Amino acid sequence: MRLDELTTPQEWARVYRSLLGLPHVHVTTPGFVVLPLVDTIAALNTPEPLGALLLDELTARGLPCPVLVRERPPRRTFLAVFDGEPAAEYLERMERASVDIGPHRSNVILPTGFGRHTIEGRWWAQAPERDASLPLLSEVLAAASTML
Repeated sequence: MRLDELTTPQEWARVYRSLLGLPHVHVTTPGFVVLPLVDTIAALNTPEPLGALLLDELTARGLPCPVLVRERPPRRTFLAVFDGEPAAEYLERMERASVDIGPHRSNVILPTGFGRHTIEGRWWAQAPERDASLPLLSEVLAAASTML
């Protein structure tokens, strides 16, 4: 099936799981496609301007990283493999810059489309790629620390 032919949340969830390799993606009762933040998956949330710079930095470092853009409030979410909590002083510095690591056992709502205008109000600045692994959270944090 071609991506432009996907119509239901269930089809999108299946594509995110199988074709794009995001584990545990499922559909909620209201019909949202969600990625649970479990032991292995983390989400780093940034304000939009910082997120755009961080994506450029990760690209320059050769670290492909799926990045979602949320319009309201304007933020970016970077998906990564959880490889440990950063030190407390680093978390404080991130908090002052309005950067946070998505809470464990929460969900990230994924768009049901690859264009800028989706019903979820989210779009991919950089979509997950087939056979590309997620970067480590520590790698994303190291790149972010150069900007904080």
